[in-house]
Amino acid sequence: MRLVVAVGMIVMGLGIAGLWTRDVIAGDKVDLSRGVLRAREEDDSLLWPHWLAEYGTALVLVIGGLGLIARADWSVAAAAGGLGALLYTSVNSLGWALAKPERSAYAIPMTAGAIVGVLGLTWLIA
Repeated sequence: MRLVVAVGMIVMGLGIAGLWTRDVIAGDKVDLSRGVLRAREEDDSLLWPHWLAEYGTALVLVIGGLGLIARADWSVAAAAGGLGALLYTSVNSLGWALAKPERSAYAIPMTAGAIVGVLGLTWLIA
């Protein structure tokens, strides 16, 4: 089960970073006209705090997953942090994804993230 959780964490971490990077580069959902630190979402909210949380989650997931594979002493703490952040961001972001029909495709990876978060944390606790 350790390998399944670790691989799930790494896949989700790379997926989060990949999706956000694609969305930022495409620029269709992000207004970068005022620069990266002033980038805004469609509702005019600043994006850099959200990006910090999303990319931070992605980084901790990858590091924690690699740590689990290597059986590093710190891996359980990193995995718990990454999985907790994944579960939070996945469930929280589902509200955004389900709010408009054109965003519904995002609900699939967010649901997958919630599942990986719940299963991974359950495994860690058990």
